[in-house]
Amino acid sequence: MKKYLKIKILLLLLCSLTYADTTSLTLENDAIVGKDNHYTNGMYYIWMSENNTTFPDILKFLDLKQKNVAFSISHGIFTPKDKQKRTRNLYDLPYAGYLDFNFLFYKSSQNFFNELGLNLGLVGPSTQAGNLQKWFHTLIGHERPKGWDTQLKDHFLSGISYGVGYKTKPIKIKNLNFDTTVNIKGDYGNFYTGIITGATIRLSSIPLKSFSIAGNFIGANEGLLLNYKERKSFNWALSFGAYYNKFYKYYLIDKARDEGYHLNKLDYMLGEKISLDIFYGGYKTSFYIKSVDIYKDGITSSINQKTGGISIVWKF
Repeated sequence: MKKYLKIKILLLLLCSLTYADTTSLTLENDAIVGKDNHYTNGMYYIWMSENNTTFPDILKFLDLKQKNVAFSISHGIFTPKDKQKRTRNLYDLPYAGYLDFNFLFYKSSQNFFNELGLNLGLVGPSTQAGNLQKWFHTLIGHERPKGWDTQLKDHFLSGISYGVGYKTKPIKIKNLNFDTTVNIKGDYGNFYTGIITGATIRLSSIPLKSFSIAGNFIGANEGLLLNYKERKSFNWALSFGAYYNKFYKYYLIDKARDEGYHLNKLDYMLGEKISLDIFYGGYKTSFYIKSVDIYKDGITSSINQKTGGISIVWKF
């Protein structure tokens, strides 16, 4: 645990001290909506450089003026429904911890963005997910989960992604502003391979230049920091997004099936996200709820997973 904690701290300090840029910290937990199972907790840190960074231009083939780079850390916790059982439940999702380091390169304009991502990560005990959940349950007075000894073993993860998005210019509706963002992204890796496409509509008290992206089921949503501008006075934005996520590979279920779990392969997800953004004193604080219907091969009905989250964005 100390080894990975030192790496995290070092990377955060390097990002923070080298550039006066944009950062965000996000906490997701299904307990916010009264549940505690499957994808149960996520913590995400994002650093986004200013425009025209001195980093090399990886996307030279694109004739777009703005260039940014970003880095994120994603940590997720997955559990079965019954956390008092000490042995494996072969008919439910296994215990698993997820840790991902994502490096991203952007070329964009006021309305378009292109995003190339490279990620490295881990699944397994080295993520310290079990110890973190036990500590959190003790802190809030809940029973400690008893099955973490059965979690998926350590496995190195890697992948690459490419995404594009388009945002409309804000339309004035009386004293309010309305805009829409659409996006599509493809991932290829040994943890997740799939395609996600989504659209978000946003109503705000002021015209906003940032892209409003519905995001993923898990993982940091780095594109939200593109074109972010801090606001010292009170302002707000309300957005609703929906997305479709097709899965071709999902390590947590595929590995569990290899180990004898009786689980259907993941086919696709339909997700919705509603978010309230508050701008004040140079910070943006977002409160949101995500609802995802999960469809598996051979099953016509879906499984619903709801998660609540809080995110804070600030500039150095």
